[in-house]
Amino acid sequence: MTGVVLAAAIVITCAAALCQSLTGFGFALVMVPLLSLAWDVKSAVVTSTLLGTVALLPLLVGARRHVRLAAVAALSAGSLAGIPAGLLLLDWIDPEALKILVGLTVIAASVLVYRVREVTTTRTGVAPAVAAGVVSGVLRASTSMGGPPAVLYLLGAEKDVEAFRGTILAFFLPMSLVTIVGLAAVGRVTPDVLRTSAIALPALVVGMFAGVWLKSRVQGELFRLLVLLLLILTSVGVIVSAALSLA
Repeated sequence: MTGVVLAAAIVITCAAALCQSLTGFGFALVMVPLLSLAWDVKSAVVTSTLLGTVALLPLLVGARRHVRLAAVAALSAGSLAGIPAGLLLLDWIDPEALKILVGLTVIAASVLVYRVREVTTTRTGVAPAVAAGVVSGVLRASTSMGGPPAVLYLLGAEKDVEAFRGTILAFFLPMSLVTIVGLAAVGRVTPDVLRTSAIALPALVVGMFAGVWLKSRVQGELFRLLVLLLLILTSVGVIVSAALSLA
């Protein structure tokens, strides 16, 4: 653990928290690819999971009255089935190959989030929700980015904005906690990860408050586009770097 890694973790955590607070998405999408440039990608995934879970707490408190419990239950059942596979993937996969997977996941998620208002679907019900949960669980445990499958499902299943927000947060928080337990069980919550998370925690708080402050002062859609472009460019760099290392 070097000072460079800790400094990078502090700055990136603040940026990730600001992005999530300002736009409502993107903590892991910002943190994992950027932190993996300075640190081991598997440690970056676990650190993002720990800090991202903390960031969810105040958001869920404010949205708790709008939760759709049936959707949360179906998504959670699928995610619980997918998390073990994600943990195995995280443990088995080569770090450079995982960087490529993270980069591709971020690019795909960024494009989907950008086009989120154009996505419509009539595939609601238990089976699609469970399927979305399975994919979300695999991605959450292996890359810390399990949001897109559940988000895309709920976009079609839930038209009320507050209900959508409350339901997705209610799904994310317990699944993040389960993922942390699984990561700890397989030895991924290391002293370095805990130390880095603890040191970066104040930056998380600063980023969340900065996002709230900026929300009424900047054009959210422009910021959202710039963040997504940054994520895509960063992910391309991560993929190229990892591919050269594997060659």
